[in-house]
Amino acid sequence: MGKILNRQPFKALYLVYVATSLVFVKLPLWTLYYLPRSTRPRHAWSLKRTLIVRTIQQLFATGRNVDMRGGPKPAVAAKLDDDDKVLRDAHAKSAWIEPIPEELFGGELRRYAEITGVAPVRIPGYWMLKKGYDWTGHKAMPGEKTVLHFHGGAFTIGTARPTDVTANFPRGLLKHSKTISRTFAVDYRLAASAPRPQINAFPAALLDCLAGYWYLVQEAGFAPQNVIIAGDSAGANMALAIVRHLVEHPHPALLPPGRLVLASACLDLMVSRCGPEASTTRNSPTDIFGAPPPGELFAKYSVVSYLGALPLEEADTSRYISPMSLHVELGEAGEALCRGFPESYIVAGGAERIMDDSVALKERMDADGVKAVLDIPPDAVHDFVVFTWHEPERTETLRRIAEWIDSM
Repeated sequence: MGKILNRQPFKALYLVYVATSLVFVKLPLWTLYYLPRSTRPRHAWSLKRTLIVRTIQQLFATGRNVDMRGGPKPAVAAKLDDDDKVLRDAHAKSAWIEPIPEELFGGELRRYAEITGVAPVRIPGYWMLKKGYDWTGHKAMPGEKTVLHFHGGAFTIGTARPTDVTANFPRGLLKHSKTISRTFAVDYRLAASAPRPQINAFPAALLDCLAGYWYLVQEAGFAPQNVIIAGDSAGANMALAIVRHLVEHPHPALLPPGRLVLASACLDLMVSRCGPEASTTRNSPTDIFGAPPPGELFAKYSVVSYLGALPLEEADTSRYISPMSLHVELGEAGEALCRGFPESYIVAGGAERIMDDSVALKERMDADGVKAVLDIPPDAVHDFVVFTWHEPERTETLRRIAEWIDSM
């Protein structure tokens, strides 16, 4: 059925049907049904939030039937233009990030890269500036702190451009922090697979993110201890993996960052915690994406695309891909999976399916002697820090993170 719906004119007709039924049938019925608080998935939710979440759930369900993704970004962008009206209006600047030097990635990353056939490339990055910031170039001021952001998007969609919804995360940190004047985001390569050509498998995006950190430290001159690496959803997965690489393969030219911020981190791609008490089961009705059909892997397209030529087993055992899997191979670190990691702030939503990933990470960091904060607003959905409609949890959480950053 999916193959037929992805062909025109069937795809267009199906999407018109979905949109029409959503606007004229489902939303009115949902409004009536959810008027009493007792019928809402979370009694604390407003009617507006309930309708937004149900609408997003419907869109995700539609995406399982038809391909709604755009094509993958090219490996190298055509040009960067700071006179772009979008960048000006967003108080943003662009920059080229040169490929990470070969000597700075080894070990597991190099082994994976040889298997999947990926290599470092030149990619764009975007500075986001606090309103009123006087831009004098990318070079860091003495003692200046910054946030390096990796956006979410299930490894296959999204962008670091300030127009993307995920930019609301670093934008919020800028707004509430008293010590951060600008953030930097990496426009890493997106993975894709059939029905598209296989492209940008792991660790392509990771090499791009590592290059972004290299750019801040070596090109812009930020001291590693003054860089806070932050990521949301899939970007949080990569943020943790980058820190892992820096800790496990130390290099005097690229030391680990000062702190780490993870929001709704996706850290167990094969969903090894799946019992009746697991958040994947318990929060399935309340998150923005519901459970997949019985027997189907959650976010199957994203997992398959990210792995590329790697066996599916890697998504269950690799500490770089699924570090919180119950079946992860610990490697040379032994039981100390997070020893040597920087102080961390871990955010998750109490209503999201992958909340257990963040809880497991906090427990692991505690066991390994890493100072970490776990912040779980009870009625928040996945990646709520990027949704401006998700108030008051979003602003309250961003303020707490900003205060934590300012305490450095």
